[in-house]
Amino acid sequence: MTTAVPRAPRKPAPKVSGFDRIPVRSLEAQAEPLRTAVDTQPDQEGRHLLFSPVEHRPAFGSVTIDCSSCSMRTSVSPRHAVALAVPSIHVPLVRKGFPSWMRCPACGRRTWVRLGVHL
Repeated sequence: MTTAVPRAPRKPAPKVSGFDRIPVRSLEAQAEPLRTAVDTQPDQEGRHLLFSPVEHRPAFGSVTIDCSSCSMRTSVSPRHAVALAVPSIHVPLVRKGFPSWMRCPACGRRTWVRLGVHL
């Protein structure tokens, strides 16, 4: 037979709601404005670089294709450039700006493009 051990009665938990758990700041701390790292140092590169587009240099031996329709610059491997240029026309003496008629890898349309090889 087991005997029950009497327990001490529990205290009811205090009712906490909303912002009652947040300690109140002292009056001295309220009078002084908060100083953050943004106030002390100007952000030279952080947020500006995080949200701005960055142009990377193409890899060695890659082919850059500038499209006249969508104005995008795409770097592709030489093998992919040959696959895109299989049915193409190249007239560098007639058209100065965009001398090649081929498929753009960015928009997928056949249009006038400019090719560049990076060595």
